[in-house]
Amino acid sequence: MQIGIVIHNFQLMDSPKTVENILTLLSGDNCIDACLCGTMGKIAAIDAGMENLVEVGRLMKPSTCIEHFFRSKDLVCLLNHGKELTTGRTFGRIVVSHLKNPEEKPLIQIERPGRPDGELIPWNRVALPYAEKLSSLLNMKISRPPSPVNTIEVSKYGTRVLRRISTFPGANIMVEGIVVGKATSSEVALISENGFLTSMEGGIIKEQGIEILHKHEERVPVDLSIAWVKTATSRKNSDDFYDSMEGKNEWMAKTASSKKGFSQEKLLEGGVKVILIDHCAERSLDMMKGAGFVITIGDDTTEIAGNIFSRFGIPILGVTDGDCDELATEVRYSPGSLLLHLKQGKDDELGKEIKQHIFSGEQIACFENIDDLKPRIIKLAGDLLESISEY
Repeated sequence: MQIGIVIHNFQLMDSPKTVENILTLLSGDNCIDACLCGTMGKIAAIDAGMENLVEVGRLMKPSTCIEHFFRSKDLVCLLNHGKELTTGRTFGRIVVSHLKNPEEKPLIQIERPGRPDGELIPWNRVALPYAEKLSSLLNMKISRPPSPVNTIEVSKYGTRVLRRISTFPGANIMVEGIVVGKATSSEVALISENGFLTSMEGGIIKEQGIEILHKHEERVPVDLSIAWVKTATSRKNSDDFYDSMEGKNEWMAKTASSKKGFSQEKLLEGGVKVILIDHCAERSLDMMKGAGFVITIGDDTTEIAGNIFSRFGIPILGVTDGDCDELATEVRYSPGSLLLHLKQGKDDELGKEIKQHIFSGEQIACFENIDDLKPRIIKLAGDLLESISEY
């Protein structure tokens, strides 16, 4: 039997033995294909040395990955580890609500494996016989799926949209990858008027995040009823794997080798590929190929991207202003990295200047000399700059 396994939530990757055991048990006489959703989950998989077991090259949302497997697999499993069982079940319900045809193939959620409250959720009728087999195999109970599974909690009142999400106090609320607020309760409601996020019930809204979401002066509306909304917490215990990476990560070695080759080729042509990552750290792996230097805009973006690129020896120049949501608990930078600390609330302003004057409105550019590029950006910062950290 062909089984597709969609792995979500990097907490699972920080317990690699649990994931490895599940993949081993499911393989048996079956042919399994596992893919991982989310950039930080992919980094966790790389740290754990599991890139040979789990596909880390594809960049898809969970629902898209499930539909991809629907086309070729007999059974699809969604492997998740919510902070609490309630949030894990809510996550599964939202993912299923985005599927075009939830009944197309048997779909089972494996939620919080290895925990006493872990459960199997058969999301359609045809999945029940498979859930019974998995229950015996994984020693997990079967639960009924939350109802209803065909809608997300969205209410529309004319031009007003209200979207409710289940979370936990202290969680960051993200819309289209941008942190727009922090939850103060287990139930949060996002409210938009005419496509613009205006308020949040059960949480504290982040004005700077709202501005970034709507592209500042461009005032780009977002349809809250279908937008990508998620909660985010910091990744834990990355040091457990970081020290054991050297000499055992073939995928990293190959990637670093290809990067080196690309950079040398560009140097022969008279330049180095530099990429600009502006409040979208989750695109780091997608944009990394061939890069020799990276410029990041935003505190969390700089910490997350710096942590990612440090694994491949790529230095960054980070633009920060002290407005950090602590999405990353561990921060590492490659030698040669530079952090510009600006006056509060000014990183977006400099980010726009860098994109316009340094990158000519693009996100990728080629520069002859990185050492000449750094002072150009420092000069562009002008009076906004408060201090510089070198690594």
